[in-house]
Amino acid sequence: MNVFQPQQIMRAVPQSLRRSFYVSVLVVVMFNSLFLYWLLLTPRPQSLFVMGDDVGQALGLLLATILCLIGFTWPWRSAAPAPDATSPPGTTAGFGQRWVPLLLCIGIFCQFIGQVISTFYDLHHWVPFPSWADAVSLSTFPFLLLGILLLPTRSLPANTHSRVTLDGFMIVTTFATVSWYFVLGPDILHGQASVFAKIVGSAYPLFDLVLICCVFRLLFRADNSIPRLAVLLLSAGLIIIVMADSMDFAQILRLRSLHGWQDEAWPLGYMLIGLAAQVVNGWLSQQQPSSPRAGQGEGANHADWQVSSYWSMLLPYGLIVAVGALAFYVWQTGTNPTLVHGVYLGAAVLIGLLLLRQYFLIREALFYNNALRQMQHTLHQNNEVLKQMNKQLEEQSAQIAEAYEQQRSLNELKDQFLLNVNHELRTPLTEMQGYLELLSEHAGRIDTHMQATFLAHALHGCEELHHLIDTVLDALRGNLRHSPPRTQVLAVAPVVEEVLHLFGPQTRQDYQMVLDVADHLTVVADQGYLHRILLNLLSNAFKYSPKGATISISAQPYRPRFQKHGATEFLCICVKDTGPGIPPAESALLFSRFVRLHRDLAGSIRGTGLGLSICKQLVETLGGQIWVESSGMAGEGSRFCFTLPTAPHVSAQEG
Repeated sequence: MNVFQPQQIMRAVPQSLRRSFYVSVLVVVMFNSLFLYWLLLTPRPQSLFVMGDDVGQALGLLLATILCLIGFTWPWRSAAPAPDATSPPGTTAGFGQRWVPLLLCIGIFCQFIGQVISTFYDLHHWVPFPSWADAVSLSTFPFLLLGILLLPTRSLPANTHSRVTLDGFMIVTTFATVSWYFVLGPDILHGQASVFAKIVGSAYPLFDLVLICCVFRLLFRADNSIPRLAVLLLSAGLIIIVMADSMDFAQILRLRSLHGWQDEAWPLGYMLIGLAAQVVNGWLSQQQPSSPRAGQGEGANHADWQVSSYWSMLLPYGLIVAVGALAFYVWQTGTNPTLVHGVYLGAAVLIGLLLLRQYFLIREALFYNNALRQMQHTLHQNNEVLKQMNKQLEEQSAQIAEAYEQQRSLNELKDQFLLNVNHELRTPLTEMQGYLELLSEHAGRIDTHMQATFLAHALHGCEELHHLIDTVLDALRGNLRHSPPRTQVLAVAPVVEEVLHLFGPQTRQDYQMVLDVADHLTVVADQGYLHRILLNLLSNAFKYSPKGATISISAQPYRPRFQKHGATEFLCICVKDTGPGIPPAESALLFSRFVRLHRDLAGSIRGTGLGLSICKQLVETLGGQIWVESSGMAGEGSRFCFTLPTAPHVSAQEG
């Protein structure tokens, strides 16, 4: 149970009713101070003192009745209140709970009427007991009981509810046992009043014990939404009334005077109940009205099961110790047997209640243990779901990061491609434009040989531009497998000769060509594909080899390692140059799109970085493989090899 803090007083009532609540507290303090001063002063004659006592009690009860009505609104007139900064959001009040202040008010008013009747008897010097004053005063308890029961309480599991109820019965039994030995028992046994007077007088403490049980239930099951201040004021008022009724009953049984300083307790107790009703009025003014079925005592969350603190759990054991000490004292002193038997009976009932409480306590522990296991199981399942979701999020994050890197790489390749293509397209165009401008400006003034030279250079630029455009278009087509190649059996040597003649006589004269291709070697390939592969490889060889260097083209049968007997035979065609070579660290990426060596990016050799990528795609489309062999040493050059399937009648030997 939460410890009451003074700061909660400010939140107990809404801002609009705080001033009236503080004024009510001030009036209660002033009235009870003056009334206590009158009782302690005990003015003479006795009739004046008795009359002042009766009138003071009546005025105190009337004031307590008025306190219950401050801020009260009839339940059927309740409307949704305006938002208040202190209002707890999302709470509702049941239709029955809105009758609580009125029920407390009616109970206190019955006590006021009983006091008025008692005052009338004192004016005529009548001392009847029991009387109509007692009948009206006893009608107070049903209204108070109903008002307490309608206050909102938390919904508890059955075992916890039984344990809390048994705790209340144990407290009532303890109070009844102690009261029997020290107050009720001696007064009933030795009192001089009639039997009916004893029964009526005993009704007061019995009703008080029932109210104490209800207060105990309210303290341990009060809804968190109801202000703790109202519960504490109500509990304090009832405890004071119980004490006053016990002392009054003792004086009745002993036929003593009923007037004295103890009469201060009734107005004070009922005024505290009136202040509690005023706090409840303030709480109800903050709540949204709900249907009549809404939560008569069940307005709390079913998951709110924490109702006990350490001291409340240990309280029943303290009661056993107290009653046990009383039983031991009675056994040692050996007083009246009736009183002793009453104490023994109370102790036996208390022990029985304790054993029954232990049974429900064990079941409650098992219930909470099972609930804890279910919560742990649910938590474990939720954790597994969270792990899977986290794993999916990590995978998605990795995919997003990978896609981002790919996009960044593509953007870099695009920029590099545009830069290279821009440079490569401008070079042949500039060459063509320059020679054509020379022919235009010097037309008729240059000889035929010079014109032929200019035209040859312009034509070379056109051929280079045409080759460059074809290369770019082949790269932009993407997947060549969308247009299947037209394969046929091709002799390799004639195809090599055709490709070499595409470069012109001057290019062939600048290099020493070595051909090692037998006339009988054939492959199954598309003639256009094979032309493009050899054209790209020879273009790179001429581009990177110095003039006068040796460029060799060879072909020989090839069988991959671990190839089964009777599988497809291949022919390996190689183009070897004597250029600067390719560093081993860069050879792995050489056949990717838009890839150029670092030394070429800052050099004078032009290129798009697409030729080898196109060769790889064409070779793989025909069912072969392509690779490069290079040490990376300058002058040793590079050897580009690719394989193609051979004709079925060709017997391949391992290369």
